[in-house]
Amino acid sequence: MTAGKEVPEGSVEQNGRNAKRVRIGIGVFLGLLILLFGVFYFVVTATSRTVAATAVDTDSIPTGTAGTVAFVNVAVIPMDSERVLEDQTVVVEDGRIVELGPSSTIEVPAGAQVVEGQGKFLMPGLSDMHMHLFGAETDLLLYLANGVTTIRDMGAAPPVQLEWRDEINAGTRTGPNILQWSPMFETMDWPDSMIKDWETSGGMVNAQDPEKIEKQVADYADQGYDGIKSHVIFSKDVFEAAVDSAKKYGLPSDGHVPIDLTHCDDKTLCWNSFRSLEPEALAHVEELTSVVDWSDESIRQAAQDVAADNLWITTTIALMRSIADQISDLEGELAGLPEVKYVNPGPFNSRWVPGENEYPNLVQSDFATKLTADEKMLLALNEAGALLMSGTDAPLPLLVPGFSLHDELEVMVDIGLSPFDTLRTSTYNPAMYLNKLDEFGTVEPGKRGDLLLLDANPLTDITNTRQIAGVMVNGRWYTRADLDAMLAEVANAYES
Repeated sequence: MTAGKEVPEGSVEQNGRNAKRVRIGIGVFLGLLILLFGVFYFVVTATSRTVAATAVDTDSIPTGTAGTVAFVNVAVIPMDSERVLEDQTVVVEDGRIVELGPSSTIEVPAGAQVVEGQGKFLMPGLSDMHMHLFGAETDLLLYLANGVTTIRDMGAAPPVQLEWRDEINAGTRTGPNILQWSPMFETMDWPDSMIKDWETSGGMVNAQDPEKIEKQVADYADQGYDGIKSHVIFSKDVFEAAVDSAKKYGLPSDGHVPIDLTHCDDKTLCWNSFRSLEPEALAHVEELTSVVDWSDESIRQAAQDVAADNLWITTTIALMRSIADQISDLEGELAGLPEVKYVNPGPFNSRWVPGENEYPNLVQSDFATKLTADEKMLLALNEAGALLMSGTDAPLPLLVPGFSLHDELEVMVDIGLSPFDTLRTSTYNPAMYLNKLDEFGTVEPGKRGDLLLLDANPLTDITNTRQIAGVMVNGRWYTRADLDAMLAEVANAYES
């Protein structure tokens, strides 16, 4: 066939192409699923085994400045719309924004710490809505040092993280606000020793019987989890039970498409079947390309369906690009990543490095085809007005906690999203998803003091989210020197 020739939809040739996409899609998805779960499991166990040996000295962690703080002469990016408010003063008191207006009209309270904002930009703190701590409290410092003031831990976490969440809320621990999702529902037929290990640590629960799901969700609600996570679920009946039970107990639910809806020839039938389950959210963009055909028209239609259904999607697109990079040149990628010194040595040595990293086992050409579909899907979702949240799935290989969120934002812009739309996925949208727009997500009076001060405007260049002058979380201000000290503590702990 001549390169560039138009092939009509519905033609024999086009149908043949689509069938090939389905075969590649099924193969790539199942192979990726097995590899991701294996990588995921060993990252969890390796992290947990090194946590005690790599704890930082809590007395050396900067505590920041509480009390009244006034940002003066600063340009504010409120994120309620695409605009910049020049020469503003923002006053934060008792953890809340109490005043915002032109510097000429706002009087700085007596005794307030004044932060000079001339030439700088103040915006809401960022959110990573798909990540995992795996019990590594040092990672809390990495997120905060990167301007991430809200994290959603998507399961596989020891119960102690519920205590960390509450301590941060009470102001007795340094870190971002934590949203802790439940141990993950799984129906994978893994060895009994692996299942027992995960269930004992709080990482997962083996969910085979839909009738038992409701009791488990009720238990998670009583324990104080913020949401429900369905991970590798074979049956749509189990998935539906988790979604319905979460709604009954007032918890948001999120997860992956049930496997029995991902490896079928009739993609339209599977997609409509999934929609009938009325899910609230999907944990990855690539979940969508596991259940729909990869033709441009199918991707556009699926994106419009997602928008019409108000189905929330977490992006994690940098994860997919990173896998492609690891397939191509793992050693080169690691050599070009200076932030590896902040990665917990457990997962780094057991799953990131050549010889241990599973991603290079994937077929490069097939994965490249899937990556193209994933990126087209993300762009189509944005164009359709779908509800998107930024997330990374750190600390999977090449995804350094905190730093990887900036990678995520940059990949989104590279795909074709505007800087404003991209920033919206990390500020306004997460608050909207959680029904907490009265708490955070924009810069305005009454909101929580979760703020990011930048040396340059991210609306003109998304990479400027890395130019961090300081961070405020829950009204506590951390200077650039404080943030550097946090990073140094983590690096020193891992080096020793």
